Amino acid sequence: MGKHNEAFRLDDGSIWKVQFEYEYLYEYYPRVTICPDEGKLAIKGKILNVTAVAPSPEVRPSRSGKARSAGEIVVVAVQSGCHDYFLADGPSGYYLLEWYGGHSPSVGDIIIGDVKGYGMRDVLYSNGGSQGRVYVDDYLLSRTSALEKYAAKCG
Repeated sequence: MGKHNEAFRLDDGSIWKVQFEYEYLYEYYPRVTICPDEGKLAIKGKILNVTAVAPSPEVRPSRSGKARSAGEIVVVAVQSGCHDYFLADGPSGYYLLEWYGGHSPSVGDIIIGDVKGYGMRDVLYSNGGSQGRVYVDDYLLSRTSALEKYAAKCG
């Protein structure tokens, strides 16, 4: 990554191309910051010139492989006997949630509602608009961190 005219895709589905640069940056799935108005990409302390080739599509695959719109949160782990805790995969990371009533979540359910913050939240589920209440224990987690915290709650 980092050569002139090299194209790459971000997690949001947008496609970008490096312009007038030659940096050897060998890394799988690096964290980057893009400033589209300036045409700049920041990676590992380096700034590269980039141009947008294709914008983010309205629907993108989640890390769990299911298609969803950019703001949806998908339930990815529910373990019976786990004190009502479950994991969900969102556009910016994983969520550790605790069920507090209403619809009991199942793997594959899509959560609709604002869960971008700690505390109690009323949500809807995509399966016919079922209502539920969850407590956001943690959010914006990496997969590894989410699994560790989930195991700590369920262990």
